[in-house]
Amino acid sequence: MIQAVNPAAERLFGYTVEEMAGRNVRMLMPDPDRSRHDEYLGHYLRTGERRIIGIGREVLGRRKDGSVFPLELSIAEWTVAGERRFTGIMRDITSRRQAEDSLHRAKSEAERANLSKSKFLAAASHDLRQPLQATYLFMEILRRHVSNDGLDALDHVQQGLNVLTELLNRLLDVSRLDAGAVHPLMQPTVLNDVLADIEAGYAAAAAAKGIGWRAAGCPLPVRTDPVLLSQMLRNLIDNAVKYTRSGEISIDCQEAGDRVRITVRDTGIGIPEDHLGLVFEEFHQVDNPERDRTKGLGLGLAIVRRLSILLDHPVEVRSQPGIGTEFVILLPIAFDSVRANDNHGAAGGAAGEEVPAGPSGRFVVLVDDDVVVLRALEAMLRSWGLEVLAAQSSADAVDGLRRLGRQPDLILCDYRLREGRVGTEAVRSIREIVGADVPALIITGETGGEALHDAAAQRLPVLHKPVPPGVLRREMERHFGVA
Repeated sequence: MIQAVNPAAERLFGYTVEEMAGRNVRMLMPDPDRSRHDEYLGHYLRTGERRIIGIGREVLGRRKDGSVFPLELSIAEWTVAGERRFTGIMRDITSRRQAEDSLHRAKSEAERANLSKSKFLAAASHDLRQPLQATYLFMEILRRHVSNDGLDALDHVQQGLNVLTELLNRLLDVSRLDAGAVHPLMQPTVLNDVLADIEAGYAAAAAAKGIGWRAAGCPLPVRTDPVLLSQMLRNLIDNAVKYTRSGEISIDCQEAGDRVRITVRDTGIGIPEDHLGLVFEEFHQVDNPERDRTKGLGLGLAIVRRLSILLDHPVEVRSQPGIGTEFVILLPIAFDSVRANDNHGAAGGAAGEEVPAGPSGRFVVLVDDDVVVLRALEAMLRSWGLEVLAAQSSADAVDGLRRLGRQPDLILCDYRLREGRVGTEAVRSIREIVGADVPALIITGETGGEALHDAAAQRLPVLHKPVPPGVLRREMERHFGVA
């Protein structure tokens, strides 16, 4: 029975002290606690088993007007003249619960918004890249049908398309990182494996500018996301190639305690000291006040900074105007991984490595569910003298190969196909039907982690749409060379 209450309890429950005194405390409880209170108390008095006494918990209280509200309740037991008594200390936590509910709703809304952003960015990336890819391909086909004057105009269109493609790529990369749509897959990785693919793409670009290229072998194992680390390095090397007029670009790595330092060094124009803190900001560029698009868009280093934070790979920069720039990425050593053998080799072949002969006469299987892109790519490949089996699905490609009874020299496959299928599955199916490990390239309009990690797990190189015809031809020739 209630023996005494203070004024705060009167205000809390809406009863006067006279209305509560001498009555069972269960009057202040809603069901089911109201109907079970006497049973709870009797169980404690018989067994001493505590459910709330001396422990405290959050419960519900019931006011005189029948409204229910949350309470924080602590009960203390004490004895006076051999008589057992209980004191309840209560605090209304309605405001706290409301705040918690608001936070939960806000968190849920933020998660839904992020999911919507991710879906939008994935759709935007794919849907914008597809028509750009078709435009590239049809422009290449048109070259055979226009005069010299027309070729000059076509080259200007090509330049504009290249700028648009780079801007789209960079903006989507930044947007996906800001939306939290990029989720790293950290794993033990041998740096030589990452650097080999990078050298294959940039050694020739450096040689074309008359710049030296040096990539030291790096057999150290690190813990990273190899796909995202590759993107960081490519952005740094892109800048080095653009801003280096003579000298060389080099990549080195060095063990430093429990970390590995990857250094990208160039002999380019350098960065003034007052710009060093700004180069990681969006659209900030050194020595490009006229916004010459051939010098990039000023987003590459902004992406490097975001990836650095996401991967927890700090980036340092040192530079001297007129001397060159040095970017250093710090990565944790993967102590639980076996180091690569020292004879694993440097990161790829030499810059002067002979380019394989042209692709004429080779047989290529092409899989893309977008009919416009498929037909444009098929027409362009045929104009290069290739034999082509074009299919909108892996099943169509397998059926076609069965009919022809031939083994392809190369597979070009989109990643996202119809009916939930993906390009890596198509490559496996084609390889199984011909019984050979046919070289393959994944060409995709997606930049999400799923496609990149799936392709990396299958050791399949990825080209992102829109792929300029020249880039595609070089990659195809490189893979024909190992077929």
